[in-house]
Amino acid sequence: MRAILLSLFLLSCANPTKSIKKDIIEMKAKPHVFTRYKSGNKQMQFASSGSELLPPVLFIHGSPGSWEAWAAFLNNQELQKKFHLLSVDRPGFGGSDPGNSELSLKVQADAVAAALAFNKSGQKAIVVGHSYGAPVAVKMALDHPGMVKSLILVAGSVDPDLEETKWYQNAATWWPFRVIIPTALRVANEEIMGLKPELKSMKKEWTNLSSRIVIIQGDADDLVQKENVDFMKKLVSDKIVRIEMVPGLNHFVPWKRPDLILQSIATESQITP
Repeated sequence: MRAILLSLFLLSCANPTKSIKKDIIEMKAKPHVFTRYKSGNKQMQFASSGSELLPPVLFIHGSPGSWEAWAAFLNNQELQKKFHLLSVDRPGFGGSDPGNSELSLKVQADAVAAALAFNKSGQKAIVVGHSYGAPVAVKMALDHPGMVKSLILVAGSVDPDLEETKWYQNAATWWPFRVIIPTALRVANEEIMGLKPELKSMKKEWTNLSSRIVIIQGDADDLVQKENVDFMKKLVSDKIVRIEMVPGLNHFVPWKRPDLILQSIATESQITP
């Protein structure tokens, strides 16, 4: 029963590790620096590379996940020459208050945004959010507009009407299933189940966005529906500068098509805020 439940749950996650485990192992490498900091009552951690005097690029992982989702980007030597690269463990994952799920997108965004205090360039950040990391990035841009230059939203779960709770997600909250599920998966389940009302509450705020927006989405994504792009087009078409709808691409854009993200970072870095 445990194996069945875990298998079903992995299929439901916004960023499951089952299909990309090999990719992560191959790309993983240690960054130059780990930094611990505090945001509210959250003990947070991020990994970084590149000089803190360079313009910041902030990466936000999905659910479940950690800074390691962006390891290949942090260890890209060309990026290191041009940017201060920061990849944050979101609350509940990795070295950031592990095991304690945080359902509030505002608290998540505040905690992630606080990492930018360690950048000394005085410039706004390019913020890259994948899957669950995309709405966190959007909330960060809404609440901290002075920190964010551009948003690169990759396979983002942003439309509340597209969020559905499956029966096995509810089952994962029951005892004894809750205690036998790995911690990262339990936290992921809890925050994903709480995402719909958070997105619904945030919907009315989208028109306040001042940041440029780049959207990257695969049309074969069976975890985050491509219709999320239509949701953003309806609300902030004037802020969207480019949409990359990639034929045949699944949910795992950072590992399957990192070139799309690299190109977007390069383009946005040339724009004067």
